[in-house]
Amino acid sequence: MILRRIIAHLRKQEWTAIGLDFLIVVLGVFLGLQVNNWNEAAADRRAEAAYLSQLQGDLQRIEVVVREQIEFEQFQGRLAGAVAEMIANDRSAERSRRISAGLSQLTMRRTLRTESPTFVDLQSSGNLEIISDPALRAEIISYFFQRSRLEAVIEKNNAFFVDEALLSFMRENGLPARPWDDRLMGVRVSSVAQTAGPFEDEIYAGRMFEAQIPSLASAPNAPHWAPVITHLSWRSLGAVANESTARRLLEATSALEARIADHLEGEGR
Repeated sequence: MILRRIIAHLRKQEWTAIGLDFLIVVLGVFLGLQVNNWNEAAADRRAEAAYLSQLQGDLQRIEVVVREQIEFEQFQGRLAGAVAEMIANDRSAERSRRISAGLSQLTMRRTLRTESPTFVDLQSSGNLEIISDPALRAEIISYFFQRSRLEAVIEKNNAFFVDEALLSFMRENGLPARPWDDRLMGVRVSSVAQTAGPFEDEIYAGRMFEAQIPSLASAPNAPHWAPVITHLSWRSLGAVANESTARRLLEATSALEARIADHLEGEGR
């Protein structure tokens, strides 16, 4: 329609009309492109909000896992001190069983592994650029780098303070593994370390874990108590290091979650 009008005006050399028709065409193309850009921008903002909301949910779940890690490390650190106190002052008939159960529990360690499917999706799909705020985008990338580094620190601490130190020491010195008993120990085991169930009951009912066990002093190659206390101090140090590392991760997670919440609230206004 417009093209036919322009041709007709050209034949009649109606330059003013030609200029107006040309302007209409240009404005139409410009407005069409602008509307398309607006639609794309609106779609990007909706996608950004969806991604950030999902990422916020991931961070909240990570917080739960990290809080459980902190609870576990605090329990283990305090238990190391309690076992050292038993060695020094417990003169009861159950002293040997309590020390064995405490030492066995201290060989337990908790691997910290957190996941964010949303960040994996953003990274693998190349959609990180959809986050419009460059500073927020940089904070998200930095957080997940820091998360991986802190988790590696905890894993290294576990390998050194637990696997290579206390666990190896107990095996080499013939110290027996014993199940945790809330009544015997006078305290409930950390909720994140509980393993109660039919299978546990079946295994612990065996002869290996019978109530009447030899004194630690009669175990093959039994160490003097001084080395045991030394290992307890290192185990406690490992728990403190892990707790501190997990707390740093919790603080970083909470801070990023709050930052995303502020961004979403600002975009919603």
